[in-house]
Amino acid sequence: MSPAETPASSGRLRVALVITVLAALFYASISFRPPGPLHADEAVQWSLAKELSEGTPYSTHQDKFHGPTLATVVLVAATIKDVLPMEMSEHFLRSVPALFLGLMAAAALILPGLGRGPRFVTAAFCVLTGGCTPFGYYFVQEMLLVAAFVWGVALWLRSEAQASPQLLRALSGVAFGFTLACKVTAVAYLGCFLLALILLRRCPAWRAWAPLAGGLVLSWACFQSVGFTDLPGLVSWWHQLARALGVASGHSEDTLLVASLLPWGLVAGWLLVFMWARAGWSPSNWRTPRGGDLPLILAVLVFAFHLILPYKTPWLLLLVISLPLVLGLPYLLAESTRRAPWTVILLTLLAVALVEPLSGHSRTAELQSFNDGVARVAKAYRGKFYIAVEGGHYWPLPYYLRQYSVGFGEFPQAAQAPLRLLPATDTSEPLIPGYVVSRLTLRAGGDAYWVLVAKGYESVFIRP
Repeated sequence: MSPAETPASSGRLRVALVITVLAALFYASISFRPPGPLHADEAVQWSLAKELSEGTPYSTHQDKFHGPTLATVVLVAATIKDVLPMEMSEHFLRSVPALFLGLMAAAALILPGLGRGPRFVTAAFCVLTGGCTPFGYYFVQEMLLVAAFVWGVALWLRSEAQASPQLLRALSGVAFGFTLACKVTAVAYLGCFLLALILLRRCPAWRAWAPLAGGLVLSWACFQSVGFTDLPGLVSWWHQLARALGVASGHSEDTLLVASLLPWGLVAGWLLVFMWARAGWSPSNWRTPRGGDLPLILAVLVFAFHLILPYKTPWLLLLVISLPLVLGLPYLLAESTRRAPWTVILLTLLAVALVEPLSGHSRTAELQSFNDGVARVAKAYRGKFYIAVEGGHYWPLPYYLRQYSVGFGEFPQAAQAPLRLLPATDTSEPLIPGYVVSRLTLRAGGDAYWVLVAKGYESVFIRP
């Protein structure tokens, strides 16, 4: 037993680890809720995967707001399981990012300077709590980006403890390159990473960055071009970056302003709990370097970056939550055994409070009953059943209507379609002969349609 590992501290560590496991089980038992239908951000990724499977290059996709990584990964999973894009269920699509949740948790296992207890218990805590957010089970890029970024930082931390760190730094660059192919936002995160190293006075000489830069560029080019099969996709990345600058700065119609400050306030409390666990209430305690300083300072910088910019969506909080959780908590469990139990309890309570405001983000309302009604009308309709979606479409519709004959926009047969959808831009209900009208709200506060069902089938459509 080393001098630092007295019987008292060893006993407190065991208590902290037990409390961590119990807290994870408590969270898992009370916070689980069945996910709803896919929303727009999820369904657009399915659309991209479907077109990639049909041979359409990523660079020509009309809605390439993010990189091709999620679509590529889900197609690999579909090939392994022999599933066609038209047969992909919501559970199948969402299980792919869920695998990256496990991958993110595993990053805790490679942290240097720690015993197995804090590392393995942290990984288990992360898996059981879904990363303390509902985002681990959404078909979106963020889970892939965060998992890869956490691994990039973890590999860098591991390299700092090695006499020959070149290989680990190159692997760290590979992980960071994957994040760049997920979303261009990762550029800002890499800038925060460099700033955190400078603030902590752990920034190596410039020549030491060569392995990381080489791994990053090669990885980014590979994933962004879908294995070097779509080189124009590399150019698309720069177009995405230009668009992202406009969106993030508020100079775009796609800018999402903050809808509620509650998630941001709770995540600020999350960071404060980690800071208290790290140094208590004494600023002088920050003068002594600790193992988990880099992920904590990095999380604070990322949070401040998103707080300053006008663009606000709760998806952006996943990295802020995950960095200190996966890469900071193991050190706090090992080094701050007196405060560790209270740290875990406070984090669990904050995670429970975050479930509702985060799971409510972009929730698609009323879609399940709509899908059931369409299925009943299609079965009962005496003739060739098809659907007309006029005035464009909202992205969940191509996924949920994929088994039917659907026309989007204007076409000659739209006026006689058995079922029609018209954008509901106001509360004025349209009066169209031969149809019974109801309203479909795809997302609270917007994205609503008037559903026109041919007369004689309205009772079939609205039947419970």
